[in-house]
Order: sequence, then C-alpha cells, then structure tokens
Amino acid sequence: MPTFEFTAPDGKTYEVQGPDGATQEQAFSMLQSQIAAGSPPATKEPSAAFSAGRTLNDIPRQLGLTARYGLEGLANTAQIVTEPLRYLTDRATGMTGKTRPLGAEASLLADRIGLPSPQTANERVIGDASRLVAGAGGMAASAGAASRLPGAIGSVMEGLAANPTAQLTSAAGAGLAGGASREAGGSPLAQGAASLVGGVAGGLAPGGAQTLVDAGRRMLTPKPTQQQIDVTITTMLQNQGIDFASMAPAVKAAMRRDVAGAMRLGPMDEAAMARLADIRASGMTPTRGMVSLNPIDITREKNTAKIAANMAGNDENLQRLPMLQNTNNAAAIARMNDLGAGRGVLPLQAGETVTGAVRGTAAANRAAEQAAWDAAKGSPGYKQPIYPDGLNAAIRNAGDEGLVGFLPKQITDYMAAFQTGQQPFTPQHYANLRSMLSAELANGGNGARAARAAINGLDSAPMRPITNPGGMDFGTAPVTQGMANAMRSRDAQAGSAIGLINQARGATRSAYEYEGGRLPSAVLAGGRSSDPERIAQSFIFSPSSTVNDMRSVLREVGPQGTQTIKDAVAMQIKNAAVGGKDDDIAQVSQRLNTVIKQIGDEKLRLLFNPEELQQLHQLRRATGYSLTQPSGSAVNNSNSGALMAGKLADWAAKWSDKIPVVGPLAAVPVTNLIQTGRASMGTKDAFNVLPGLLAEQPKRPLAPSLLLPGLAVGGGLLSQ
Repeated sequence: MPTFEFTAPDGKTYEVQGPDGATQEQAFSMLQSQIAAGSPPATKEPSAAFSAGRTLNDIPRQLGLTARYGLEGLANTAQIVTEPLRYLTDRATGMTGKTRPLGAEASLLADRIGLPSPQTANERVIGDASRLVAGAGGMAASAGAASRLPGAIGSVMEGLAANPTAQLTSAAGAGLAGGASREAGGSPLAQGAASLVGGVAGGLAPGGAQTLVDAGRRMLTPKPTQQQIDVTITTMLQNQGIDFASMAPAVKAAMRRDVAGAMRLGPMDEAAMARLADIRASGMTPTRGMVSLNPIDITREKNTAKIAANMAGNDENLQRLPMLQNTNNAAAIARMNDLGAGRGVLPLQAGETVTGAVRGTAAANRAAEQAAWDAAKGSPGYKQPIYPDGLNAAIRNAGDEGLVGFLPKQITDYMAAFQTGQQPFTPQHYANLRSMLSAELANGGNGARAARAAINGLDSAPMRPITNPGGMDFGTAPVTQGMANAMRSRDAQAGSAIGLINQARGATRSAYEYEGGRLPSAVLAGGRSSDPERIAQSFIFSPSSTVNDMRSVLREVGPQGTQTIKDAVAMQIKNAAVGGKDDDIAQVSQRLNTVIKQIGDEKLRLLFNPEELQQLHQLRRATGYSLTQPSGSAVNNSNSGALMAGKLADWAAKWSDKIPVVGPLAAVPVTNLIQTGRASMGTKDAFNVLPGLLAEQPKRPLAPSLLLPGLAVGGGLLSQ
C-alpha cells in the first residue's frame, strides 16, 4: 500500500495510506474526508528545514506588521490632541460624520501601501501592545525634545520624558493585557481593568529586572580584597573625621567583615559607615536601626524588643533583641571605666590634689624667700647706708594715687624718720618697711591699696650704696695703703649686701606674684571658698571654668597629678550619664552627650590623648544612636501595646497544643512575626546591619511611568 505525505499550513505533516494504484489526488481526497469526519490520520512535527524556511518566509510579513503597528500607534496616540480639534472643526464646518479619525486614516494608508494586517489572535494582541509602545515612545521622544524649553513647560516635559524604559514596558503590559482580555471575550470594562493591571505590572517590570541584574552582578563580582576594603573604610571614615588606623584590631576586623558584605550590595552611605565605626569602637553591637537611623527601622526594633521582653519563656532568639539593649548599656559603662572612670576618683580627691600642690608651691616659695633674706641679713653691709630711692618712690606712688592718707600712722612715722635725715636708710630698714607694708595687704580696703602702691614703688627703685657715708674730707693729706684698703673693703661690703638683698627682693616678688594668681589666691584665701571640693568644682568641673583654669590646675599638679584630674573628669562624665548610680543598676542616658559637650574639646585635649578623645566622642555618639527616637518614629514608650502583644504571643503558645487546628495556626505566625522578622519587624532583620550601610537609591514613583501609556490608551479610545 502506497503512503502519501501532505504538509498543512501550520507545518504539520499527515501520512495517508492509499490502496494500490491510488493517485496523490485520491489520497488528498481521502485526507479531507478523514479530517471532515473528525478522525484525521497521525501527524508528525515539521522538519527543521521546513520550520526554518517558514520563518524566513514570514520575515517580510512581520516587518510589515511592525510598520503598520508603528504607524497606527503614533496616529492613535496623537488623537488625544487631534480628536478634540476634529470634533470642533467638524461642527463648525458642517462635516460631522464625514471625516475620519487620524488612526483610521493611518490604517487606510497602511492598506494602500500594502502593509499586512493581523490575522490571528496572537498577532492582534501583539498589535495592541506594539501600537501603545509606539505611541508612548513617540510622546516620550517629543517630551524629551520639548524639555529644553525654558520655564514651567520645560520642567513638565522633562518629567514626562523621565524613566522611558518603565513607560514603554507599562505601555506594552497594558496592550498585552487588554488585547488578551478582548480575545477571550471580555467586556469593554473588563478590557479596561486588564489594561490597568497590565500597565502597572509593566511599569514595575524594569525594577524587578534591575533587581535580577544587580543580583547577577553581585554573584559575578569577585570578593573585595582586604586592601580594597581598608581603602574604602579609611577614605569614608576620614571624610567623617574618624581615624580608622587608630582603632583596635578587633574593631578593625569587625568593620572589615561588615563592609566586605555591603560592598557587594551597592554604594554605601558615609554617615552610616561612621555610625557603624562608632558603635563597633565603643564595644557595642549594632542593629540596622542604629546604623541607618531610619525611623521605621528604629520603631520596629524597639517595639519588637518590648514585645519580646513581655513574653514568657527563655527563647534565646526572642530575647536577643531586648537583651542587646542591656549589653550595649553595659558596654558603654565599661568603656567609660576604661577611660578613667573605673578608678572612682571623686571631686574631693581632685580638689585635695590641687590644693595640696598649691600650698606646697607657696610654702616652697616662702622658704626660698626666707633663706634669701637670711643670707642678706648675715652680710656685713646689711646695715650700711643706701640712697633712699626706694623710699622716695614708695611715697611718690602712693601719693600719685591719692592713697598716702590711708597708710597706717605707724608706717608713715617710720618712713618720715628717714626722710628727715634723723637716721640713714639701710637695707635692713628697707626689709622692715616692706614687711610692714606686706602685713597691711591682708587688711584689705584702701589701706591695702595704699600699701600695694607703696610696695610697687619700693621694689621699682634699685639700691645704691653710699660710699664715704661720713663725708670725710681727706684734703691733700696722703692716703696710706692701709686707709685705701679699708675704704675698698667697706665699699665692697655694701655692694655684696645689695646683691644678696636684690636676690631676696626677687624671691619676695615671685612669692607674691604666685600667690596673686587666680587659683593660688583662691586656695590660700582660707574659709569655705578654699575648700578642696569647691576648688575642684570652680576650676575643673564647672561649665563656667575656662581652658586657662584647667591649664593652671594641670600646671600646679604636674604629670603625676594630671592622671588624678583626668580620672576625676572621666568619673564626672560617667556620673552625669548614669545619674551617679552603681554600675550594676546604672542606665546610660543622653546626658553623656550633654556633659562631654559642656566640658568641651579644648579642655578634654589637655587630659586625654587623641585616641582616647576619639573613643570618648565615639562612645557619646554610639550611645545616642542606641537611645534616639528620631522624628517619624512611633515607639511604644508606654509599653501598653508591647504588653498586649507579648501576652497574645504567650496565649498563642499556651493554647497551641490544646486547641486543634486553630491553636497551631495562631501560635506559629505570632512567634514567627517576632523571631524571624516577617513583615520586616523581627529580630532577624534588626541584626542584619548590611542594608543599613547602603546609600538610599532614588526611587522613581510609579505614577509618572503610567502617564504616557495612559495618554496613548486615551488617544485610541477617543476615536471610538
């Protein structure tokens, strides 16, 4: 029996077995009869050569269809403008019903030039999509060109031309969905709804595609080397004023791990990187909210921690987040202890260190002064006459200031004895007069002012010895060698005494100048104001104390005492932060930030080296990150909602095995919500800090992506 093969238009091949002697025409008639009877013969897939040939033969048709869709799509979209104009002109000219829409004219033009028309359902649906894509693309190109116009028009056109990829995919989605609905027999309303859904889905498609592209890029991107990681960290932290090189090795290692993962996800935010460095360097564990400072992240973390804390049981995963707040608080306290607070130096100890140093210096100065005067008093020329220059200067100074009348009579009588020449003025008398004036300083008032003026004059004049004090006239009598030696010896004694007295005068001046300083005078004044604790408050801890006050304190106490002052300041910072409570019950507050800023960097630099000062500021900032509730957050500080949620979770867990079906269905979601982070609010998300390091990428709103496709659809509908 002969076998005949026939190939249908769809490419399928039929095999027909005819009787002996049958012709091909007879076999074809048999095939038609079998198909009509509903029992066609077996078929086989078309050969590769047939399929390739049919595809090549179909290329001109597909190009023609593409040209038709483009022509009709541009014309249909333009109808958003041309149809209202046609309506008005037709009414004005009496041509209503006698003109055709621009889209219809485009279809007739395509027919005239021989462009093929869609015949199958697939071709019609693809045509719908292609027309909308062509229309939206044409409008986007026109808007892009018009965006160069000045003023508001250019701004509007720039917005229309933005994100062209999403516009085209939205148009394609709307056309495909609407056309498919029509082919399936959908009503106009159903077709419109399908187009809307398809347009939204198409507008979102580029974002999903970009996500896939980014994922692929991360998979193909090699892991960064440690050198690349270090360069990235160093550069970004340097821009934020943080020295990565000075951090502890363990902190560096943790930073490298964090950044290595984030570098493969996308560009990072420098400020977030700095926050992570502060937290790590402070010995604290970061969360996503602490790194990002995103109010949504912080709200979810803090509320989740409260819910978990209100739940019964000892599930480590659930309790990890509320326990973190406690461990971070302990880490902050430990860091303050490391910086000196752990030695527990109180203000009284700091004050005693300062007052002890001042009194020791003052005593040493007075001892040196006394020794100098003792040496001067023991010299042979101590009682020999000198010119009363100092005495005259003392009286003149007090008189110039109008204060002579306030000097005590005892002093003025003493000075008058030398002025009248009753007795010669000697270094001994100078010392006596200065002691009397110095004693008057302690009485205060105008008498002390007069004494100070007299002392300034007394000390300002140099001492000059009087040679030949008796005024002996040797005339022409010969001077023997013995007489000359005696005269030289007497003159030398006066000069030697004056040198010793000048040294003693310098020692006295130094002692008085020291005791007149702000800090020594406060310490040596006596009374309550010189109490060690008050001295410490005034010169070290008070916000009104100056940098010069701190410098004077450190100058007095020296290197050994500086450590005590440093520890006392560290303890003061800690006490302000925790309210003076013991470590095991202390809770660090935002007062840590306040007190460090009140002290100021200029004073802190005098006590802490650069690395310690950086650690202090990192601790200040890190504590703030853990405590902050930025604008926009909605933390349940009253704990009422967290209590209810925790009790609900407890109830669900309690009854999960007692109520069939409903119990497990209620317990598992509630527990998973907190533990695994469903709805982006669980402990798992909180400890994944990498997303918090990333720079926020600009997200284009979806609505503008649907505008041009909507106009393209509207233009097509206007002609109906």
